[in-house]
Amino acid sequence: MKLGGESLDIGKVTSSDLLLRCRRYLKKDPIANVLPLGDLYQPLLRVSSIYAAIEDDCVSGICSIYHAYSTPSLVLGSGTSAAKRVLINEASGEISDHFISLCQPDEVNLFKEHLVILHRHPEQQMVTDSPKHVEIGNVKVSKVSKNDLGLLSKFYAEHHAEAWTPIQFRAGPYYCVKSDDQIVSAAGVHVVAPQIAQLGNIVTDEAWRNRGFGTACTSALAADMASKGRIISLFVRTDNVPAIRMYEKLGFRKARNIVFLTIRKKRS
Repeated sequence: MKLGGESLDIGKVTSSDLLLRCRRYLKKDPIANVLPLGDLYQPLLRVSSIYAAIEDDCVSGICSIYHAYSTPSLVLGSGTSAAKRVLINEASGEISDHFISLCQPDEVNLFKEHLVILHRHPEQQMVTDSPKHVEIGNVKVSKVSKNDLGLLSKFYAEHHAEAWTPIQFRAGPYYCVKSDDQIVSAAGVHVVAPQIAQLGNIVTDEAWRNRGFGTACTSALAADMASKGRIISLFVRTDNVPAIRMYEKLGFRKARNIVFLTIRKKRS
């Protein structure tokens, strides 16, 4: 298609050559591109659809759809506004009805052009490349083993962790605190790329809160990821002051504002 006098081609990424080009493009800014970058690596690649905008034979934008959740997640990578606009329109055609997105504030209007925003709330991205180790008394943190995957899934199901799916356990480590052979607190990863890891599913059972369990699990997890030379990233709601304070205690700093959207396609 022609856009602003330039040739802009939008298509699904199916070749290994284009996949490598997309990875190189996104890793220029791994913090801003953490989610689509992670979708371009296994195991998440197998449950993701990747769309690329190619302008004058150069990648000018990327969009990924992650299908492992009950509601698909569509996220944009760096790119021109023109490329992002067309990528949203093209990629959303693969989605039947509702989806979610985490985007930059200036991208919200791009979604409004062809879609209906049902809900939005502000979040922020926090990052560190040198997490602080925090001692929490006698709290015993352990790495979740494959044998404990059932326990982990049960724990997240009981606590309605919508961003959990077992495929993420294959992407990177999870750490937990147990009591009587049951998980009472856990933290893990959403995505892992060579340059950056996105932490998530940081949950503590209500009866076990205010004992430092979430801090201990997150500290162990961040140290593990940082030991491999990765930037450590996470998202948190701006109104979750206790969580923000915990992350700051661990050495995280605010990197940028983001917006969580729940979106519906327009109905004819």
